[in-house]
Amino acid sequence: MKINPRCTYCLLSRIHYQCNLVTDDADLINKAMKECISTLNDEYDPSRTSTHIGTAVHRRCFEVLGNHDPYKEVKEINNQTALELLPSVQKKIYGVNENGEAHTIESSPQPLEESFEKAVLAAVIGNYFDFGVMGLDATDEGFKLLFDSFFEKGFDINDTKEMMNRLQKVVYMTDNCGEIVYDREVLKIIKHIQQLQYTKIENETEKNPNALIPELILVVRGAPILTDATMKDVDELGMKSIADKVLTTGSNAVGIIFEEAPPETLKAMEDATLIISKGMANFESLSDEKSVRPIAFLLRTKCEAVAEALGIEMGQSVAKLEIE
Repeated sequence: MKINPRCTYCLLSRIHYQCNLVTDDADLINKAMKECISTLNDEYDPSRTSTHIGTAVHRRCFEVLGNHDPYKEVKEINNQTALELLPSVQKKIYGVNENGEAHTIESSPQPLEESFEKAVLAAVIGNYFDFGVMGLDATDEGFKLLFDSFFEKGFDINDTKEMMNRLQKVVYMTDNCGEIVYDREVLKIIKHIQQLQYTKIENETEKNPNALIPELILVVRGAPILTDATMKDVDELGMKSIADKVLTTGSNAVGIIFEEAPPETLKAMEDATLIISKGMANFESLSDEKSVRPIAFLLRTKCEAVAEALGIEMGQSVAKLEIE
């Protein structure tokens, strides 16, 4: 997504927000704002993506502050809030058994397609965890209150059934902390589906010797940026036991910058039968990269520029599959 003029003041608002997270030194905050305004002026070009420009500005802010992870405490709280709600979210995804507990993937009486759709919806609602976005009054308590209403409303764009047909080799690109707890449920279901596929392949090897061996690859940020998940969160949440591989974007870029990404990550994206792109930053990075397809964009529309790029309203839940 090319940068929109509205991105400029939203970006600077976020710079001010993250300065206040780590310091009350007015001189330091003024210096950071001045340096970031200068960087924005140098980097701004309507032909460039918002994430390239935003990355340069955030990196300059971190340098001036002398702090490369100003959202550290916010991220820890987000994960904790998401974990507190997880039992009730699992009940929504899998249904409730006779003991009042959530079913497992295996014991749920509903079709896998329904569990997958509900898990993706929960993960998309989790994308509400995004602090410092201008105009978004995101709080942990607010998320708890809003989750049920968002879930009851459901998707505004729902391509989950089409996604189900493309889960042979999946690259899942995460976004924020907090929501990664619900991404984990989606990953579990994808892996369960892949295991069923693999059993079928084993039984039909002679009939289809060229069948794809299922694979699930998780991609997180290479270093802290905003509230985005990193390898630290993967380790703490035990996600390496679910994915076949965990790769990174190779840097602290907002979204992904291909020039900074490891070859292994780029190759995984190239070979994928489906790339799942979580959140607005990944959408901004990848929506114009038509060679990176098929791709499913999962997000809440939290800013006017992204909503406009998708052709929908603000505050909507999206699971949009693009083939070409």
